[in-house]
Amino acid sequence: MHLVTGATGIVGSHVLLECALRGPVRALYRNGSDRSIVERVFRHYRADADVLLTAIEWVEADILDVDALWAAMRGVRQVYHTAAVVSFSPRDADRMHRVNVTGTANVVNAALENGIERLCHVSSTAAIGEEPAGVSRTERSPWNADERTSPYSLSKYAAEMEVYRGIAEGLDAILVNPCVIIGPGQQGRSSMTLVERLRKGTRFHPPGSNAVVDARDVAQAMLALVEKAESGERFLLVGENITYKRLFGLLASAFGNPAPDVPLRPWMLGLGWRLEALRGFLTGSKPFITRATAHSALTQRSYSSAKAEALLGVKFRKAEEAISNVAAFATAQGAH
Repeated sequence: MHLVTGATGIVGSHVLLECALRGPVRALYRNGSDRSIVERVFRHYRADADVLLTAIEWVEADILDVDALWAAMRGVRQVYHTAAVVSFSPRDADRMHRVNVTGTANVVNAALENGIERLCHVSSTAAIGEEPAGVSRTERSPWNADERTSPYSLSKYAAEMEVYRGIAEGLDAILVNPCVIIGPGQQGRSSMTLVERLRKGTRFHPPGSNAVVDARDVAQAMLALVEKAESGERFLLVGENITYKRLFGLLASAFGNPAPDVPLRPWMLGLGWRLEALRGFLTGSKPFITRATAHSALTQRSYSSAKAEALLGVKFRKAEEAISNVAAFATAQGAH
């Protein structure tokens, strides 16, 4: 029996599918979560979705509820911890710390107490250190937080420290650090926000660069690494390093829109996040751009997934294939 936390998220639903292909799987969901997204993701990929869905044992449990979490882990061999809050809004800092850090500590403690054979923790490139311009970041890049480090990055790094604390106490665990994950998921969450934005069309693109990875590769790599990796190892999961101009262009093209051709200038991004902060303060809505995302949009960065690919003997999908997949899903959802 496998257990997946955050089972209705992009990573969680894809991990759930990979687990269901192998046998029974227990999935955690919070009260109010839309579990129908899992069914939609399964049907997007599999003609036998109805059969695979019967492999899921749904358990209502919040990772902040220690008793419910402990009970959910009884009889479980492996845990895939994908639950997290992803936000770059300063107002979500406390919530991210509770879920991403305290929640991970609870998962680690419950895994130790239940004798879990292995935990796979989903971290992020946000917890990876920096390198000089032109040098790809790796699992060993030195972490050095400063005033520009986002609350999300701080929470994901602190969550990793909880996993390493568990390892020191006897837990068998590995960590994965995916970059921007492209794949079917709930509208308005994680990278689906960007997908929906580009589906509507835009003329503008940020000048920086980042990296993307297909959600299918993340899930498949996680299950493979659980079988092959040494405890305590950490793996970057990267499909392709890409400029935002090309990424936005691929997304626009997938939806039949013109490629964005106007680069956002630093002053435009600076003005944008300040106006969004004011709008958020006045209306209580979540800002579309924050100081952290504005800084990220200007940054040139790249990552290396050589460690994971060498161990698994695979090459992860490129951005175009990942975008074609998520565009097909989004288009089909919009047709219903």
